[in-house]
Amino acid sequence: MNYNFLEIPTLHTERLVIREANLKDIKSVFELRSSQEINKFVGTKRIESTKEAKNFIETCKALFQVKKRIFWLIEFNQKVIGSVVFHNINLDLNYTEIGYKLKPEYHQQGLMTEVLEIVIAFAEKSMKLKTLEAFTHKNNLASIALLEKLNFVFQPERRCKTYDFNRIYKLDIN
Repeated sequence: MNYNFLEIPTLHTERLVIREANLKDIKSVFELRSSQEINKFVGTKRIESTKEAKNFIETCKALFQVKKRIFWLIEFNQKVIGSVVFHNINLDLNYTEIGYKLKPEYHQQGLMTEVLEIVIAFAEKSMKLKTLEAFTHKNNLASIALLEKLNFVFQPERRCKTYDFNRIYKLDIN
């Protein structure tokens, strides 16, 4: 069955809940998107207020309505510890970009591997996507190792138009 974009699904792994962000998550989204440490390898501007966090959540919801973005928060022991997003979704091309953030105190525990495995399975089985791309900073060695572990392949011939320091990794499904 194809995914219908009526609601953002909640996904579960052994340790995590991956769920829709809502307005009660403004503080958590602010923490994730304003932290210099979490965003040190991200080119986009960090948010500076809870009002911007609220606007970000509302923008994600609006883009979901037009089938362009799915933004999830990642919970561990009922605490928000990160996020994962499909953005620039193109259903005609069976394509999405994928991005993710994780609070540093949760690094090196296999948590983001769990997250990406389940959202990739969702992309393949429910959304029928064929291509996922991740844009990651050339110095973000942990992210590069994670992508390669999950069979994403570096695309040396391609360049990110927005941020020259980003490298593009591609996963072809089936």
